[in-house]
Amino acid sequence: MKSILGLLTIALIISVTFLGCNKLTESYIKGYEDDPLLPSSAPAVKIFAGAQAAFIEFYEAFPSQLAAVWAQQATGADRQFASFDVYNITANDFSNDWFLAYTRVLTNLKIAQAKAQEEGLLNIYGAAKILEGIHMGTVAALWGDVPYSEAAQPEKTLTPKYDNQIDVYNAAIAAIDEGIQVLTQNPASLAQDLYSTGGSTAKWIKAGYSAKARYLMHLARKDNYPAAVLDQVIQAALNGITSTTRTGTPPAAGYGADDLVFTHGSTYQGNMNLWYSFLVQDRSGYLRALKCFAVKMLGARGTAESGRFNYYFTADSNDLRTTGTAAYAVNAYFPVIRASETLLLLAEAYARKNDLTNAVNYLNLAKTYNNNIFGTTLRNNYTTADFATQQDLLQEIFNEMYLSLMHQVEVFNFLRRIDYQIQYRDATGQVVRLTPKRGDQFPQRLFYPQSEVSTNPNIPWIQTASDLYTKTRVNGGNK
Repeated sequence: MKSILGLLTIALIISVTFLGCNKLTESYIKGYEDDPLLPSSAPAVKIFAGAQAAFIEFYEAFPSQLAAVWAQQATGADRQFASFDVYNITANDFSNDWFLAYTRVLTNLKIAQAKAQEEGLLNIYGAAKILEGIHMGTVAALWGDVPYSEAAQPEKTLTPKYDNQIDVYNAAIAAIDEGIQVLTQNPASLAQDLYSTGGSTAKWIKAGYSAKARYLMHLARKDNYPAAVLDQVIQAALNGITSTTRTGTPPAAGYGADDLVFTHGSTYQGNMNLWYSFLVQDRSGYLRALKCFAVKMLGARGTAESGRFNYYFTADSNDLRTTGTAAYAVNAYFPVIRASETLLLLAEAYARKNDLTNAVNYLNLAKTYNNNIFGTTLRNNYTTADFATQQDLLQEIFNEMYLSLMHQVEVFNFLRRIDYQIQYRDATGQVVRLTPKRGDQFPQRLFYPQSEVSTNPNIPWIQTASDLYTKTRVNGGNK
């Protein structure tokens, strides 16, 4: 109990904020105010809400914006973002996100799990385990070797060791598996849930399986996609988020019935969409479209893509849309896992196994999802005869995944996994490939933050500027 209270004291002092020192909305923090000097009075459901809010800030803010810039789905246009656009970035740029990842997200999740067990709320424990796995899989993908086995345990150490990236992936998947098992045995709805899951344990289980499929595919890359791992991807994905049915009514894009998304309100420094906050309220002009690669790719695909184009971008191709029912309107949702991603993982896994019939089937379902959500009119009746080779089919799957992961953290992870092999044909029929903005190399990882370099002697190596281009272990690197 003493160690739990120690963790709880640290986490609750930090977690009652959503945007740095800004306040959460009342619905997010109601319950903490009972006795702020007695952390043990905060119930598991409120601690889990704090962890969920911190994960929103981590996943939806700077990491996703930087991923969008490096994926050329947006353009860094001013101040430091203009530098990020051409890969000028330093260790100091990641201190806040590292703090969020460990001190606010992971620590709160660990505390929520301990409190949930004390209170007999195993449904909260299971959901927190799944979210922990989703989170730490993302952290490992972005940074490579990271602390996990000793992390978020300040009563034991403030300088945790760094675990091998592959081990972190496996531990994240194990956390997801445990969460799924616990929720299967404890299916009662959560009393409070900030996400589109709405407290449904069935939806949390599907999110867990989709995340597991995502991370298994990351691991498959390391060994050139062995059939045994692809079979595991398929097994997980088939139990994951695959519904092509939309929620919401036009003209809003809505989202899939089982998609894991962050829902938002309209309170500044509270619960509004974080991209809207950045684009309109905080740093206007820093992040734009400016006819980036994704804009040109959507344009080259013609009127069939007008729905998706108009959801993300302004008509002149120069900016991200922040009005009406667009992707970055004040209260727009933000996706973590869409059905389209899971369906395309199935398509890719089957294609790599040379089961082209199933691969085409799931590609068509992914396109059906996009038609239903965005009002696109993509062709969704492909047959194997439409693809001359296995590689042609894989390229179509890659291209669709690139657009389906628009502006998400995962697009950066996906592009590194496939060596940035995205292309389209322009109006003249010429192949246009995604190429680096500067030099001949793409970014491959995030830097360890200077705050960590200065305080943790266990950091694996002395970083240099060239490490930005060094692949992580899961993508064929050695660190």
